[in-house]
Amino acid sequence: MQDLHLGPSLCLASQSKPLTASALMLLVDEGRVNLDDPVEKYLPEFKDQMLTVEQDTEHVLLRKPAHLITVREILSHTSGLPFSSPLEQPTLDGLPLREAVRSHAMLPLQFAPGTKYQYSNAGLNTAGRIIEVVSGIPYEQFMEERLFKPPGMKDTTFWPTAKQLKRLAKSYQPAPGNTGLEETPVTQLHYPLSDRVHRFPMPAGGLFSTANDMAQFCRMILNGGVCDGKRLLSEEAVRS
Repeated sequence: MQDLHLGPSLCLASQSKPLTASALMLLVDEGRVNLDDPVEKYLPEFKDQMLTVEQDTEHVLLRKPAHLITVREILSHTSGLPFSSPLEQPTLDGLPLREAVRSHAMLPLQFAPGTKYQYSNAGLNTAGRIIEVVSGIPYEQFMEERLFKPPGMKDTTFWPTAKQLKRLAKSYQPAPGNTGLEETPVTQLHYPLSDRVHRFPMPAGGLFSTANDMAQFCRMILNGGVCDGKRLLSEEAVRS
């Protein structure tokens, strides 16, 4: 049987989000983060964040939200944070995590926390920043040491190597005139994908992996936090 580690390398895109959320739950299990704490407890730049009440082409009316956004809300897309900030252009991986999250904190909330669901890269990026502030090590290092290595996710990375790039599954879009498909880059990411100078770890969507690695992660979740007899997460963390 072919070793699935040698199968295609995949751009995980938003499947990076459950990996980031699981890494944060490691810190919750250790009592170092509380899901119902306000985000500003860990990231002071979110202090006094305002809520957009009314907006037109010339004016914006702001007020304080009824409660501060919580860690639980940034994980569940109910914080009121936008999808991204205007500074995250032309790609979503062009800012260091600290700067990207600071740009989220500078924006007013789009709705009152906890009152609505709105898909938000900003929320999971903020979770990634909490990981590195609380752990005291870079987010990508925490992911590698605490989440990828224990279950044997050997082929999961933010920066594919030359060998991994040769195995990278291609993306396609409709060709002009509906004549078939044509290859296209992932427009939200900076190329080359192996560039560690201009590409930065993006918790909400920057990971690359394989079917084998993701199967290991999914087995761990399905087994209530246990993989190959070793507990990574508590059952409560998985249910949360």
